[in-house]
Amino acid sequence: MSNILCQSLNIRYPILLGGMLQVGRARLAAAVSEAGGLGILGAGAWTGDELRNEIAQVRKLTDKPFGVNIPVRSARSPELVDVVLEEKVPAVTTSAGDPRRYSRELQRGGIYVIHVVPTVEHARKAQESGVDAIIAEGYESGGFVNLEEVTTFVLIPQVVESVRLPVIAAGGIGTGRGLAAALALGAMGVQVGTRFLASEEAEVTPAYKKALLLARDTDTMVVRGKRMAHRDLKDELLMRVTPNLDKVTSEEWIALHERERVQEGEIQSQLQERKMWPTRSAGQVAGLIHEVLPAREIMANMIQEAQAVLRGLSDLLPQ
Repeated sequence: MSNILCQSLNIRYPILLGGMLQVGRARLAAAVSEAGGLGILGAGAWTGDELRNEIAQVRKLTDKPFGVNIPVRSARSPELVDVVLEEKVPAVTTSAGDPRRYSRELQRGGIYVIHVVPTVEHARKAQESGVDAIIAEGYESGGFVNLEEVTTFVLIPQVVESVRLPVIAAGGIGTGRGLAAALALGAMGVQVGTRFLASEEAEVTPAYKKALLLARDTDTMVVRGKRMAHRDLKDELLMRVTPNLDKVTSEEWIALHERERVQEGEIQSQLQERKMWPTRSAGQVAGLIHEVLPAREIMANMIQEAQAVLRGLSDLLPQ
């Protein structure tokens, strides 16, 4: 399995780890890269020194390419950009903001730049900004989602038709069937987040992993604030696995993120102080997660299943 995305990133398989805040740390990112994908460090809540430390840890664990996710709107983004340039990180995914702010600077430093978009119009603007590739993320995804509610199945082919850049599909993808479907829709690869939350390397609590395994198709919800929306596991599911945890609603959680001039580090401190779940994000694909596995096995299973599905598709249509 090889295409222009794999060639550009020097990876074996077109699978990227989602840039997950607090969860996309060195051990998980390195495991995904070592298994042939592109591990992504979720740097949005870190200081420059914290990111530099995580990059050093990744390089101790693997010599394969990896990347860093930088939310453009983050107050710390200038510091994070400086670090990835100094450390010569191979790839950066940018999100939550105007890609023009950093794309040229990163590319001059030899970094492959991928921007995350939720709509066709955002994809066109990202192409105009000069990025190298686009992640088109549907409403099924976990974490911050777009208020427009465009789903992956309709978003991907429309973005593919509208831009000339490689398109990576995201949102609701965590199996080989999902990978095969994304390729059939015209994507060059996929970004996977929620499935890797249930990996041995993901630094989330055992209770949270248990909640993922218990989740059904209806066990996530989107919480809307004034300016943003977020998909999480439902409060009642989280309370089932930790009944002694203070019950803090998703509405209170998102209200913290909408406060003006608040730093991500400050948010995480408040979550811990109030015994809130520091990680509650999950995409709708959680209902397809049935076991916790090493990242290398998750990757291998996805590739093997995708190859089998793609080989068998021709038999489903009459000649």
